[in-house]
Amino acid sequence: MPGRSDAIAVAEVSAPHGVRGQLRFHLYDPDSRALRPGLRVELRPRGSSEGHARSDMSFVLVSVEPVPGKASVRVQLAGVVDRDHAERLRGHEVWVARADLPALADDEFYLADAIGLPVERVLPDGRTQALGTVAGVTSNGVQDLLEVEWTRPDGRRDTWLLPVLPQFIVDLDAGRLRVDPPLGLLPEVLEAGGEAS
Repeated sequence: MPGRSDAIAVAEVSAPHGVRGQLRFHLYDPDSRALRPGLRVELRPRGSSEGHARSDMSFVLVSVEPVPGKASVRVQLAGVVDRDHAERLRGHEVWVARADLPALADDEFYLADAIGLPVERVLPDGRTQALGTVAGVTSNGVQDLLEVEWTRPDGRRDTWLLPVLPQFIVDLDAGRLRVDPPLGLLPEVLEAGGEAS
């Protein structure tokens, strides 16, 4: 399994399921098709900065079954055969090598790829306005949100949230994210055309 830059976190181990080592994975994208039998995944402690694989945390998926009505799947990992072992994996993130992920359409991108990018919009007069930098990804339970960090005129750091919706994301290209947020979404000083640093 490659290091962090060559892999994407697609789910989290939410709980054991049954007594034979099955697990329930909470999918970060409810529509994800990334997990399938035969795929090798790596489990990493949530928030870990580890960039290389640990052989004892690399597993092959034996089975993957959707949980009806939930953004979850039930999985069986090769070598995990009892509830105690499954319980020790709770809370770990499930990482998949980029090469093993489904191909993206031309207008799609992985949210993880937006982290660290500057965010900007084009004003009606044609000038480009800096709106901050993508600091992370979160969710409100209905949709994904990009956490955009910016500096207020008084020097304090702050964050505003951008819903990841096609009508708001214009382009992710050339090392920046261009957006078209609706009126009222931005902090007041940015709404008025002020620059974020």
